[in-house]
Amino acid sequence: GDDDADIEEDFARWKEVTLPLIRKYLGSSTPLQSGDDSAAAALPEPTWKILEMDAKKVWTKGEFYEEDAEPVTSFDGRHPYLAPVSATSELTPNADRHILHVEVDLAGSGMRYESGDHIGVYPTNADEEVDLLLCALGLLDKADTPIAVRATDPFAAQQSLFPVDTTTYRAAFRHYLEITVPVPRAQIKSLVVPFARSAAARSFLCPLADDKDAHAAVVTTGCLSLARLVNAVHQVEQQAGVSAEERLQLPVEAAFELCPRLQARLYSISSSGKVNPERPSITAVVLQYDAKAEGASSSKMGSRRCGVATNYLLGAMRYLRGDRAEALAPENQALRAGCLLSENTSLPGAADASAVDAVRDRKDHALQSFTLQPVPGTSCDHGERALALPVFIRRSQFRLPADPSTPIIMIGPGTGLAPMRGFIQERAQLAREWGADREMGTALLFFGARTEALDYMYRAELEARFSEIQKVAPQSRIITAFSRDQPQKIYVQHRLIEHAELVYQTLLCGQQKLGGPPRAHVYVCGDAKSMAKDVSKALASLIAEREGVAEEVASKWVSEMRKLSRYQEDVWS
Repeated sequence: GDDDADIEEDFARWKEVTLPLIRKYLGSSTPLQSGDDSAAAALPEPTWKILEMDAKKVWTKGEFYEEDAEPVTSFDGRHPYLAPVSATSELTPNADRHILHVEVDLAGSGMRYESGDHIGVYPTNADEEVDLLLCALGLLDKADTPIAVRATDPFAAQQSLFPVDTTTYRAAFRHYLEITVPVPRAQIKSLVVPFARSAAARSFLCPLADDKDAHAAVVTTGCLSLARLVNAVHQVEQQAGVSAEERLQLPVEAAFELCPRLQARLYSISSSGKVNPERPSITAVVLQYDAKAEGASSSKMGSRRCGVATNYLLGAMRYLRGDRAEALAPENQALRAGCLLSENTSLPGAADASAVDAVRDRKDHALQSFTLQPVPGTSCDHGERALALPVFIRRSQFRLPADPSTPIIMIGPGTGLAPMRGFIQERAQLAREWGADREMGTALLFFGARTEALDYMYRAELEARFSEIQKVAPQSRIITAFSRDQPQKIYVQHRLIEHAELVYQTLLCGQQKLGGPPRAHVYVCGDAKSMAKDVSKALASLIAEREGVAEEVASKWVSEMRKLSRYQEDVWS
């Protein structure tokens, strides 16, 4: 949405102010505060009930619909297509980060995409994170028990939590629930504090539930997922001498309510639907960082935090290139069949993957373990591996102008290059079809990265495509900004100002003066908090200087470009 901070916290603040006013108006009593000793006795009514059972059919592979249901012929976010991975590569092999190129094959799905669209990918949670939560909830010994999760309210609109009838605790946490996100303050208050029986647990949890600053410093900064929060409480209780019987025991029903459904991650497609109609590509940087909160490094699994989807994509690349993987024998582990990708030689023998030290690569990147499902008919043996990802296409308004003679200015630092690559492929193909007899609108690409030597992704391809475009649009060019190649950091917004005359002439689109919003199209993709705002300001500044108008007037023209879909942004915070 349009919230650039924490929408959960915004809602919690609104609720804390508003609900007491409503209760006062209606003459209702105010409920207990989380700091009250009696609050723990007011246990919340569960939304879900868990039925452990013996079942003939158990769904453990992350299925989105049961195999005996009506065949799916139209694929979308609720019914993703299992698309074979057709290519993977490392775009910056010598840099200190992993930036991936992943292609999937949509042949036979009936799905098509256009340049600028997004592809949704449903990831799988890493085995270490799954086992961390199973241990925290005391479920490791029965992780593969078949369960059905039903609504306690017979009249609830949603009667089943998962898209399949019967699954297991392990499969639920692996495939269907977000288990790595920080626990919101409101849910600590409503779903964790009531189950804190010891004074030590309440003294730790209540400030996190009642004080937004304490929550931000401990939970948000430390990225305390549910498992890490429960483990932190157990550590406090242990230090206080609380007996094992009196320590926090969070019911699984509460955990299922605390963890939202695992959402697809959307990526700007980095290829052209006209050039590669059945093979959309993803360009993504793998997210890992160390939590800065006090005590994070000494906790189980340490301070390293890993993005769910990008590390899953890295896992897919590792599997396909032949990294260590071991088949989980179905005759011994019928409910854990698949292929375990792991650099830890103690796995899969170890009962708790979260207790095994992570192996790190030469980029100091923790290599997570994943239980993957090979394409039927293939195996874990190197040379026979194949993998499919659950994907769908989401339409976008981020589109090239219908008239190829319209100039375009593309600003895409880092992986913000993704949709621009599709646009460039499309314009280059059109240039090849046209020949030198026709003229195309100028195409400018402003690309930024850390260093030219290590981080210039797709360089050879971009230069080749622009050499084709220049035959029908001679002023077209790539303008780069490598922030760490000189003492003073330079970003794409600085290059806009440096090349103000070229940018202005491109915006003029054949006019003598603008006199209003330019007819050229501007595309911005990347960071919303800083880069996108700075680019907009830089553009308004150079227009104001060359048009001889106030910056407020130029900013208004840029705003009008947005309304006319001539200034489009595909940004994230």
